[in-house]
Amino acid sequence: MEDKLLTPQQELFLERYTNPKSPTFGNASQSAKDSGYSDTYAENITDAMPDWLLENIGDMKRLRRAEKNLDEVQNIQIYNEEGKLDANLIDKRTKVDMFIAERLNKDKYSTRQEQTGKGGKDLIPDTFTKEEKDELLALLKK
Repeated sequence: MEDKLLTPQQELFLERYTNPKSPTFGNASQSAKDSGYSDTYAENITDAMPDWLLENIGDMKRLRRAEKNLDEVQNIQIYNEEGKLDANLIDKRTKVDMFIAERLNKDKYSTRQEQTGKGGKDLIPDTFTKEEKDELLALLKK
């Protein structure tokens, strides 16, 4: 499926409609008006439900559901009915905790194996000092 680019007007609408800090958050009609759509279109935007809006709202709903599920699992009680630790529940909660930690504090918890330098920079610089070149040549001759 080919990704369709949004127009600047569509992006502005989505920013205003989906951003909790926006004064028109959750108000599709006002977000559309503020984004430059006509009053008639703005009043009917959710009834018309253009494909670009349906796709993006669907993504938002899935993200919210995923966040809710992560929160529920992270808060799960790890003791069973008898008051004993439940290994299965501990495993579920630990996996969610690690998932969240790896994303929120990448520098400390990420398991990613860098193929580049930090920030995407080259591991091996394009230029070497004379001393570095001599050192590398000496290593290659061994």
